[in-house]
Amino acid sequence: MEDIRYCAPGHIFCKANKVMLAVDGSEGSARAATVAFEVAEMTKSKIFIVHVIPTSIVTQFSLMSDANPDDVLHKYEDKGNKLLDGYKGAAEDYKLEVELILEKGSPSERIILKAKELEIDLIVIGSKGAAGEKRSGLGSSAERVVFGSPIPILVVK
Repeated sequence: MEDIRYCAPGHIFCKANKVMLAVDGSEGSARAATVAFEVAEMTKSKIFIVHVIPTSIVTQFSLMSDANPDDVLHKYEDKGNKLLDGYKGAAEDYKLEVELILEKGSPSERIILKAKELEIDLIVIGSKGAAGEKRSGLGSSAERVVFGSPIPILVVK
């Protein structure tokens, strides 16, 4: 039978081919992952899972601990790759096509730039990340992505 589903112009879920999930290892990321996987499954989209190593924190940690910045960065990269592999394993339960992306820099800036570069249709992000914002509302990275991105964003609480 022919697909009889109507898709009005501009409806996000009808036209989605590429969904980006931004993760940082927090509980908020885990909740966002479930939503992103379900959206990608429903829309038959490829999912891009991105983790950004915040280089400002790597630099600060190196200076405060007298550690070699390259060694600290290497540890962050190892942890980032393990984190991404874990999310990839979870995405495979949904039988999704997955691409893993490890970036370095400002999380919000790298998420926005990578989403534009890949022509992402929808970004999914947790409302609060690993920094565990104490204030009400969005975490700082989520807020910056929401206000800085021209791409539709789904923020998961």
